[in-house]
Amino acid sequence: MVILTTLNLLCGITYLIIGLFTLWNDSKNRLNKLFFVICISLAYWAILFSLMNRSQDADTANTFYVYSALSWSVFHCLLLHFIIVLTGKEELLKKRFAYGLFYLPAIISIYLYFFQPLSAQNFLKTNLGWVAHEATDRGFIWTNFYNIYYLSYMAAIVYFLFRWWRNSKIIREKKQAKLILITILISGVGAGITDIILPLLNVLVMPSIGVILVIIPIIGTWYSIKKYKLMDINPDDFALEVLKIMSEGLIIVNHEGIIKDINIGALQLLGYEKSQLKDKSVCLLLSEKTELLKLMSCSSLEIEIVKSNQDKLPILLSSSILLDEWGDSLGIVGIFQDISEIKQVQNKLMKSSDELELKVNERTSELSKANKELEHEIVKRIEMQEDIKILAYHDHLTGLPNKRLFNDSLNQSILTAAKQAKSLGILFIDLDSFKRINDTMGHAKGDELLRMVSIRLTNTIREIDTVCRVAGDEFLILIHNLESEHYIREVSERILNILKMPFTIDNSDLYITTSIGGAIYPIDGHDVETLIKNADIAMYSAKEKGKNKFELCTSLLKDSLVKEMMITNSLYQAVERDELELYYQPQLNIMSGEIIGLEALVRWNNPELGIVSPGDFIFIAEKTGLILPIGEWVLRTACIQNKKWQDEGILNVPIAVNLSVNQFQNTQIVEMITKILKETKLNPNDLELEITENIIMKETEYIIESLKKLKELGVKVAIDDFGTEYSSLNYIKQLPVDKIKIAMSFIWGININDKDEAIINVIIVLAKNLGLKVIAEGVETKEQLDFLRDQMCDEVQGYYYYKPMPAKQIEALMSRE
Repeated sequence: MVILTTLNLLCGITYLIIGLFTLWNDSKNRLNKLFFVICISLAYWAILFSLMNRSQDADTANTFYVYSALSWSVFHCLLLHFIIVLTGKEELLKKRFAYGLFYLPAIISIYLYFFQPLSAQNFLKTNLGWVAHEATDRGFIWTNFYNIYYLSYMAAIVYFLFRWWRNSKIIREKKQAKLILITILISGVGAGITDIILPLLNVLVMPSIGVILVIIPIIGTWYSIKKYKLMDINPDDFALEVLKIMSEGLIIVNHEGIIKDINIGALQLLGYEKSQLKDKSVCLLLSEKTELLKLMSCSSLEIEIVKSNQDKLPILLSSSILLDEWGDSLGIVGIFQDISEIKQVQNKLMKSSDELELKVNERTSELSKANKELEHEIVKRIEMQEDIKILAYHDHLTGLPNKRLFNDSLNQSILTAAKQAKSLGILFIDLDSFKRINDTMGHAKGDELLRMVSIRLTNTIREIDTVCRVAGDEFLILIHNLESEHYIREVSERILNILKMPFTIDNSDLYITTSIGGAIYPIDGHDVETLIKNADIAMYSAKEKGKNKFELCTSLLKDSLVKEMMITNSLYQAVERDELELYYQPQLNIMSGEIIGLEALVRWNNPELGIVSPGDFIFIAEKTGLILPIGEWVLRTACIQNKKWQDEGILNVPIAVNLSVNQFQNTQIVEMITKILKETKLNPNDLELEITENIIMKETEYIIESLKKLKELGVKVAIDDFGTEYSSLNYIKQLPVDKIKIAMSFIWGININDKDEAIINVIIVLAKNLGLKVIAEGVETKEQLDFLRDQMCDEVQGYYYYKPMPAKQIEALMSRE
């Protein structure tokens, strides 16, 4: 009795503290208000149950039980109301009568248990406290009404949370939905057993502990509020109070384009009442179809919006995206001002300008009659032409020559170099991640940085050389009289070093890096366009190799780019044109030599390119995203082939399929594999998925969870190329894998490198101790096979036995076997 009394009292105090803390943390948030009411209701319930269990007689216990009914009768309605608001299903309660129907079970329960309470004889005293049981028969429905009410509302709660978890694309929402769902299921099942099932079975040994078990979801929800910021976009959570009263318009829109708040200035400009716009689509205000993405982040955008009287109002809009700490969009905040007067003034100025231009022309005609004034006009025109020439051939921001002047200078230098048999050097310079500087620090500081970079570049080169700003953060340098390749590398190294030094802007140090590509005349081209293009190619090669580097254009680099472009263009239609084919390499038991599995390996036969090596197109497929449809094709084809062989009695072994990092980053990977297995009717035990260690380092928790789901299907999992990446024992012990595949780079070291042999021995011992099988790939010699057999390796794969072969050769092989 003392235990439950104390637990109830402690729970009541805890509910009170959590509720008050939540309301204090954000008293204007609707979810926090509902959560506070739930906590106060639970505190009242728990404290009265604590007093009931301490009661000395049944009459007193009954009194406390009756008053507690005011709380537990309405609790499940409050909880479902909270979940409906949380999951964004408030439209279910828009009608007033919907609220009445929604809270009707609570009203009936209060009537049954408060106004028509149980008698003292319905209370049984146990060692743990007072047990209330329905001894009076009120009819089946009324006797079991609370149980029906409890189960139906709990089912609705679980349904809404499950749908929210499954359908949400926001990481924050998925995590909080999962946390709240699990805690409610735990407490709901526990309370159902102790407070419903046991009384129905007439097992009256334990008082009601539902209010104690509810502490689990309450703490889970409170933790979600603290950790995941459980709230809808709420303008009162931001420091925007001052913006609400300004004359400019302020509007806050969530990521679905629904208006969540609008200030007084906006309402006055538009002529609406706040209730007419709040929770309505922002498209209501747009005079023409404008994409929401265009409005998300604009420093200044002139558009027209529709006032309440359907008049169009020209405004200047500035907006930015509100993000949570996971990078998910909470919505858009936009500030706009009426520019109708400015537009009117602009029209007047244009009219005045036209009139002024007319008068100037008339005056010029008059002045042309006077010889002296004509000379003055000529001088003025010459000066203007010089200014125009400067503007036409120089960058307005840095004062450097622009690309037009650079091209003219380079073209003239090529003609001179050709006559004198000399070389020229071209450097294409690009500042790494410059866009991030503009986005985070503003365009003004970005422009200042470009000016400082131009000064450093100018001071780094010789006076006879030329530096120009092409566009944005790109620069070109022309090196005259290039004597050797060594000099262009030396200049590039100086530039890399000088630009790594900090730039001081507004008393703050800013650090940048640079990627540089170089081309040499006449080796890399004989005209302006070719030289600049090849320097650009070399610059992108430097970026791909990690940035902050210099790359000189080579014939190999140009050929590889052309080849990559050809492969990329052809790869987009490889699946549709049925150009892909699967080869299969047998895997054998090292002791018996029996074929115990196959590995599926994709091959590409293109009519123009011929047989393309996987090493030449797989990385392109991953870079372009084509690995997803190709990977799905490989998986489906391997499953269809395996099922066909099984049905025809040719072969009945698992087939291993490789999965890339990109495929695992697709959140639908488990559903896709499940769908293919169902479509092909292949037993999941006959499919083995090979993953590399670097996959594990990408969102480890998600990867482990996905692998567990695949294991539950019955699919086998192997770690490919083990030992070449991030071999962490901490990850290996968590991963639900069946097999470790030793990388062939270690196998090729057998009888050559003692360290490779030691690593193989360690991997096999580790796998055996973890209960995993070990397979070695790339076995090509008898010495390698004998060593692996001595080390108790389980399986082997390699050219020593079989090369990868098409399906027909596998069938021929099995017929011979």
